[in-house]
Amino acid sequence: MAADPVAPRDGGLAIEIVWVGPDGAPASQPLRLPEGARVGDALAALEQVRPDGAQLAALRRGELSTAVYGTRCDEAALLNDGDRLELLGPLRADPKQARRRRAARGGH
Repeated sequence: MAADPVAPRDGGLAIEIVWVGPDGAPASQPLRLPEGARVGDALAALEQVRPDGAQLAALRRGELSTAVYGTRCDEAALLNDGDRLELLGPLRADPKQARRRRAARGGH
């Protein structure tokens, strides 16, 4: 699906890819893709726009996974107009243990 990933066009899909940068700050990239685009197509378009992006290298090494609005998916997943594709890193803490620590401190 070779097309200019950020050029405005009639039709197609408008999506946003989001991730956390190495400094911990959120980062995002809006993209326009043709109808029928899949997660793999979006990642290929991101590589065109940000060829030096560390997030794509981390994804290839298996350090990141993909999700659409928090629901994990693979590269074959079909995208819809307005989707937010998330590049997710590993959990930094076990959610159950974190909840226990908060409860022990009297937090919520």
